[in-house]
Amino acid sequence: MDLRQAIINEDIYISSTAVFGGIDILVPNNIRVEVSSTPIFGGTTNKAIQPLGENPPTIYINSTSIFGGTEIK
Repeated sequence: MDLRQAIINEDIYISSTAVFGGIDILVPNNIRVEVSSTPIFGGTTNKAIQPLGENPPTIYINSTSIFGGTEIK
């Protein structure tokens, strides 16, 4: 999912489930990312650059990874 060109003015919530595969989520640089994950023989990595400043909009990602993975960049 490529959100790099999205205009995000408020907090949003994303649920992702990866089973025997992978998910890439690309986010804009001016957005904070909070991740909650449930890994079962898989995992979630958050490589997004966290912005500095006063209370930027946040993407909350709830990730479930079963024999797969989710990567946030």
